[in-house]
Amino acid sequence: MARRADSRRRESGRRVPQQRSAGNRTRGSRNTERTVRRRANSRRRQKILFRLVCGLLVLAVCILAPTTFFRVSHVKVRGATRYTEQELVETSGVREGDNMVFLDKKGIAFRLQAQYPYLDMIKVHRRLPSTVQIEVAERTAVISVESNGGYLLVDEKGKVLEEVGQIAPDTAEVVGIEPKNLRPGDLLADKLQEKSGSRDSKSQDGDGAEKTGQQEAKLKKLETALGLMATLTQYEMNTEVRRIDMEKAYDVRMEYAGRYTVLLGSLSNLEHKIQFLQAILKEPSLPDTGIIDLTDDKKAHYRPAEAAFEDTSEEADTVSENGEDTSGTEKEGEEKTSAGDETEDEASE
Repeated sequence: MARRADSRRRESGRRVPQQRSAGNRTRGSRNTERTVRRRANSRRRQKILFRLVCGLLVLAVCILAPTTFFRVSHVKVRGATRYTEQELVETSGVREGDNMVFLDKKGIAFRLQAQYPYLDMIKVHRRLPSTVQIEVAERTAVISVESNGGYLLVDEKGKVLEEVGQIAPDTAEVVGIEPKNLRPGDLLADKLQEKSGSRDSKSQDGDGAEKTGQQEAKLKKLETALGLMATLTQYEMNTEVRRIDMEKAYDVRMEYAGRYTVLLGSLSNLEHKIQFLQAILKEPSLPDTGIIDLTDDKKAHYRPAEAAFEDTSEEADTVSENGEDTSGTEKEGEEKTSAGDETEDEASE
């Protein structure tokens, strides 16, 4: 009995420690999980703090960089122009020490275009760390418009570039308009809109409205002349135009290549007329000088230069739209008539 009791005590003594060790393992695993969670939370907090610090540093750089760094030290002008680099830089308003980031590029372009009418394309570039580059391109005058005893030079977009005393080289002289109140820097489209608005306004009296209407009509003639030059440019014929007479909108005339007077009439079907003219000028039988009448959309009439102001019914040569010469019959009839007259003269003698 004593042996059994001892064995039971030994067994019970073994079992108790086994139960305690399992509990310890449970508590240890829980402690390990807590430690892992604490470390993960600590790392997460450190990451958040690091990101916050980095964000504050970037924000500080963004705030301080424009005021501390990127200061203008050089201003350069690129592009062929009649104006000097010093003039353009001074007018641009960009000064050494200005902030590169806060440059008003649109304001710079506006100031330059307002001061210098010949400037067309203006681009302002930032060349970090400290250079501002102004890129420019010039307008080209296409017509010299007679006005106030001189001429206004106007480009293809209708901008008045300059007022001069004589016709500019490589431009077509435009007469018969005499536009008023046009100054260098004015844009034809803006002036037309202004006149149209003034005419529609009820604040003007009868005389004022009539005067405004006359000025608007002159501006529209100028617009028509520019449209004619644009069409001629499309067919590479603009450089040969010497003079355009716009006095009568229904009887537009131009001097071409210094040898021909071209009667266009009204400028309806203008492109068709220019194509017709281009084909006629290639005809080998066309005389070196004379008048080409394109007032008829279907036929072109030629006559010598001395008959410039005679009735158009007396043309010497007529070319139909398909290129056929229809003047032979008329000439033949004239020869027969003159032969008959000679016979009658002989008989009377």
